[in-house]
Amino acid sequence: MPPHRALSSYDILFTIFEHLEGSEQGWYDYDPSTGDSNDWHTRQLGAECRCALARCARVCRAFFHPAIAILWRNVDDLSPLFDLLRATSWSSKERHARTCTKEIPRLAYASEQAARVLQYAWRVRAVHGPRTLAAHPRDADYGLPPWIKGAQAFRQLRHLRWIEDGLPSTELVQVVPPSLRSLHIVFRTSSAGWSEWTVQRSPSPEELSIRALLRQVAIKAPHLRYLRITTSGAAKEAWFAAVGDFRELAAFDVLEPVYGEVTTLPLIRPLAALRSLRSLRMRLPHGDMPDLSTDAFPALRSLTLDAMFAPLAAIPAFLASVSSPHVESLSLLNCECGTISVHERLHATAAIVRAKFSALREFGLSLRGIGPVHAHPQPLVATLAPLLEMHDLRDVRISVLQEVAVVAASEHDLQRMSEAWPNAARLHLSCYPSLTCPPLLDLAGAARQCSSLSELILPGIAVTASDMDDILAMRDAPAHGLQSLSLSDAGWHSRIPNPQRLARCLDKIFPAVDWQCPRLASDSWSDTIQELVQLRIARLQNGDRGC
Repeated sequence: MPPHRALSSYDILFTIFEHLEGSEQGWYDYDPSTGDSNDWHTRQLGAECRCALARCARVCRAFFHPAIAILWRNVDDLSPLFDLLRATSWSSKERHARTCTKEIPRLAYASEQAARVLQYAWRVRAVHGPRTLAAHPRDADYGLPPWIKGAQAFRQLRHLRWIEDGLPSTELVQVVPPSLRSLHIVFRTSSAGWSEWTVQRSPSPEELSIRALLRQVAIKAPHLRYLRITTSGAAKEAWFAAVGDFRELAAFDVLEPVYGEVTTLPLIRPLAALRSLRSLRMRLPHGDMPDLSTDAFPALRSLTLDAMFAPLAAIPAFLASVSSPHVESLSLLNCECGTISVHERLHATAAIVRAKFSALREFGLSLRGIGPVHAHPQPLVATLAPLLEMHDLRDVRISVLQEVAVVAASEHDLQRMSEAWPNAARLHLSCYPSLTCPPLLDLAGAARQCSSLSELILPGIAVTASDMDDILAMRDAPAHGLQSLSLSDAGWHSRIPNPQRLARCLDKIFPAVDWQCPRLASDSWSDTIQELVQLRIARLQNGDRGC
């Protein structure tokens, strides 16, 4: 029986095979410590789909071209393609002289084979990087043969992750085409070989190479929109000042490494001058802010600052320099402050956030106190009072290290926050719990106030018999669509007199929560979650899903 005519249509087959392709957006989800995507199961599914595409390409000639077009769009590494290019010549009489790392037979390919290899290269749109750090050979040869230019070979390349193991070479510059839009460079070199230059006043060869590398990439890829640089600490952040040459850059991420000397101060001026920069992730320098123009950071929308090695007072100074009125997301990570001045510093930070960023929708803060334990710390809502006036916040994440009682949770924090942020979809409050945790009735009030809330983390919970009686007696108790609820203290500082009755109350208010018991949870909270799971199983078996 002859095949259906649809199976000979390139467009139809291409559309079918596209369903086996992973999303290019997964390129941005990458953890340099493991060399793999944070969403590892998606990467595994993508590998299985690529195997299926490779099998389809071997079925028949009609399947070959559409399957290959999809198969080569997203690759983990360019080294196999480089091996093919070096082993390919335009003449069937030529022999290549180099030994290929993948043991490709040392024979000359016909011009038809050369054209096929180039077709593979033309299809590549995203290079995701090796799945593990060991998978990237340190002695890999990425040199192109003389008969081809990188801009011609990878003319559709848009997302590139490149790993540099030694002194920056020109190989990256050979590969970069004008079509490149996103670039992630990983400098894996240890600082042992570069330490002798740290005491020299003149720039080291490594610094000069990196500065020249970025300038050349800016020339080769003038429309680059996303740049992320990961370094083990050997390459200093100050060496990346050529980032100002990327005039169309919209996102810059130099947050890694988390530890090591902070040298981002020379980056602030060129970054502030970029007219298209919308997203910035960097470590906050501990020096004084340079004098910037009144229109610094004019287009910024998302800002993440790591303040581990900077005083908390440096945060308002940096935020005051931002002129953009469109900042929607602000994250302040690893902040440290003396316990005596923490209330004043945090309140000043919250005040500048309220004054500068009226369009803010997401706010995150992680804080660690330094110094003696406060006997009477200021309550959380008093410290962050200016944020309660920003009623359009939808995502609030506050974490205070529990080793030091810097900022305490007061009894009605949840009530005041749910009233202040009625549109909140995510609310994380992980701080040192005071003697009074949010009462159970406030959870019911939060359900009424924040109808869109999907994730909720509380420092603890205070349960009384009268509160449970009131909730169980409610005929119109709010059946909320909350998906996740947890306690940052894992129940150890919470007051849970009757886990079974508390489970019935929580199941009545939040029937859609996917309950999970945390590790090292208290017995009372563990018993509560086990009872909640049983109640949900019983409801599902009866056909009532709580909708």
